[in-house]
Amino acid sequence: MNSVSNKVALKTSDTALYRRLLGYALAYKGSLILSFVGYVIYSIGNVLLADLTQFLLDSLGGEPLLEVGFVSQMSQWVWPPGDKSPTDYARIAVPVAAIFLSLGRALGFFAGSYFMNKVARSVVHVLRTQLFDVLIRAPRQHIDRFSTGELLSKVTFNVEQVSGAASDALKSILREGLTILALVSYMLYLNWELTAVFFVVAPAIGLVVHAVGKHFRRYSRRIQESMGSVTEVTAESLSGLDDVRIYGATEQVSARFETVSEFNKQQSLKLAFVQAVSTPIIQTLLALALGALFWFALDPKVLAEFSAGSLVAFITAAAQLGKPIRTLSNIQSVIQRGLAAAEDIFEQLDTPGERDEGGDLPSKIEGRIELEKVSFRYPGAQLDAIRDVSFSVPSGQTLAIVGRSGSGKSTLLKLLTRFYTPSVGSILLDGRDIQTINLKHYREQLAFVPQVINLFSDSVANNIALGSLSDRSRSAIVDAAERAQANEFVSSLESGYDTTIGDQGVGLSGGQQQRIAIARALLKAAPVLILDEATSALDNESEALVQIALDASRAGRTTVVVAHRLSTIESADRVLVMDSGQVVAQGSHAELLDSNETYRSLHQQGFTDL
Repeated sequence: MNSVSNKVALKTSDTALYRRLLGYALAYKGSLILSFVGYVIYSIGNVLLADLTQFLLDSLGGEPLLEVGFVSQMSQWVWPPGDKSPTDYARIAVPVAAIFLSLGRALGFFAGSYFMNKVARSVVHVLRTQLFDVLIRAPRQHIDRFSTGELLSKVTFNVEQVSGAASDALKSILREGLTILALVSYMLYLNWELTAVFFVVAPAIGLVVHAVGKHFRRYSRRIQESMGSVTEVTAESLSGLDDVRIYGATEQVSARFETVSEFNKQQSLKLAFVQAVSTPIIQTLLALALGALFWFALDPKVLAEFSAGSLVAFITAAAQLGKPIRTLSNIQSVIQRGLAAAEDIFEQLDTPGERDEGGDLPSKIEGRIELEKVSFRYPGAQLDAIRDVSFSVPSGQTLAIVGRSGSGKSTLLKLLTRFYTPSVGSILLDGRDIQTINLKHYREQLAFVPQVINLFSDSVANNIALGSLSDRSRSAIVDAAERAQANEFVSSLESGYDTTIGDQGVGLSGGQQQRIAIARALLKAAPVLILDEATSALDNESEALVQIALDASRAGRTTVVVAHRLSTIESADRVLVMDSGQVVAQGSHAELLDSNETYRSLHQQGFTDL
């Protein structure tokens, strides 16, 4: 009973998925209608070409012209035969009709294919842009569930599979389905009893299609997952290419890639095997049906009902049924691959954006930050990343956070930037719980410089004036770069601030990338500045210059910095010491040296084990 219920649920799920997919295609009704009309013309052309053989053969036999089929009747309506004999008339009419029918059939095929492909590419574009928009707005905890390679695979490979089910499958269903309908209708018109022979094998073909469909779905899921692994390994290996070469890991990486690619190949071969097995089975069933049809057709009683031309036309139409039936049976694999991908794509599309229940839009932000007994545990984790953390930062002051690796420093920054929400406790800005402030408005009050700098394939100016800063003047951009000690090296670039830098800052040193990111933060001039050790990649001379700029930029703004350098820590108004997710001490640099063993230990190590 349970297995039956599961099958019904799966069928309902498949129906709902496909209905949702078709919704994307139906948004382009104009192209779909033109495609439908084109395929109607194409399918009618197939029938009329079969009917043309009746016109030809019966004309040679001297049959009365008005009784030899549709093509003959249309030809006589367009061009009456007058006193011409059937043979003389057919000598001219048949070639002309064949040319016009072939041209019409070709134009119908072109219109059907082109406009359906237009729908297909439009569906790909819409799905891909929707998925991208969802991913860049999804909560951080959702994005952290996947590797970069897996996310790339969803946007590229999975979307293409979905479009196949939404449009390519629909194209085949329309083209081949209409062709089958037209041919069967023509055969029923000629002789319904003989046509019934084909309906005998229909249930058997349906069983074959149903049986292989289950395998298609299972293998399609595996192919989809393995493509995510292939993309993941590729992205990781290429991004870490320098380490791979320096540490002699090329063979290791190649072996890893070969393993995931081999798994993808095996699943693809299994899918191909099932498809290859189903095709000859369906061909055999069709051959049996044709054999039975010929046996019945050659019965003297049946032959008496046909002219030579109509019998050949019937057999020609029956023979043409094989290809569209085989194509429709194979389309099952396209649909199942699309549905397997659709489950994942729609799961992503249905992901809600970052939670924003705040409606407050405070006009004046001073920058006072308070944490009250804040705890947080990452989804799926067994232990809290931070526990019962409380501290305050008065407006305009600088708080340096120090601690060993894994002590919870980065988690605090993620909570302050509202990438995550505290499990327990609250974070206040000027006395307001930050969850009550409109998310966009709240982040407008923050400037952030991460340790891992993110630069984009764009000009230096656009990388500094990013997003909401894009309306800033060139003079303001240059001023921010000067304060970040970046103007000198930017001016020396080939096109200065209009120089396009490579992906992730390729072509710039780590220190230069950090100074561009610092310039971005300085240009924003937000009341709260968050620094994840923004000077870690600078040499001593540059670090000293940038430190002066950062010190100057702190005037009138609250600064929270995860600190690795002694100079940063010494200049802070207050230092927070973290260990194992808890605040173990806080105070000035001098006070902590006197009173806290953990801080003294970190100080003796030069704050390198952070």
